[in-house]
Amino acid sequence: MKISIVYFSSTGRTAKMAEAIAEGIKRAGEVEVGVFPIDALDVDFVNDSAAVIVGTPDYYAAEAWQVKQWLDTCPCKLGGKMGGAFCTANFKQGGADVAIQSVLTQMLVKGMLIYSSGTHLGLPFIHLGPVCLKDSEEEDKALFEVYGERFAAKAIELF
Repeated sequence: MKISIVYFSSTGRTAKMAEAIAEGIKRAGEVEVGVFPIDALDVDFVNDSAAVIVGTPDYYAAEAWQVKQWLDTCPCKLGGKMGGAFCTANFKQGGADVAIQSVLTQMLVKGMLIYSSGTHLGLPFIHLGPVCLKDSEEEDKALFEVYGERFAAKAIELF
């Protein structure tokens, strides 16, 4: 089974967190993971994936326009796949949760099955998707790895 992580990163922080999620996915075993910046996408890999995670930096409490444009004009087949989202932000209450909700809403419209680690798995709680704040990359990396591992376990269970 394949899982794709598609992201836009302007400073490199979102790219680093995409890699952290990939590390967590690899721990789950039985999964091939592809990590792609939006501008270097492997459409065939994404189409063959059972699940797709989308990452974005937070811009004024919204996803990056590059992510919005990609989702609006997506060359990939996303319907029926499991979907998740993550965000990077400069500060708390910067709107990262709103950016994640926007991505998840677009996924729902495309017919994806949305995954949230939620609270039922215990700590760390990851309600909508993980968020990395400026100057806390190392601390937040572990959270992203846990999210990747949980996401992959659910994808294996479903597909």
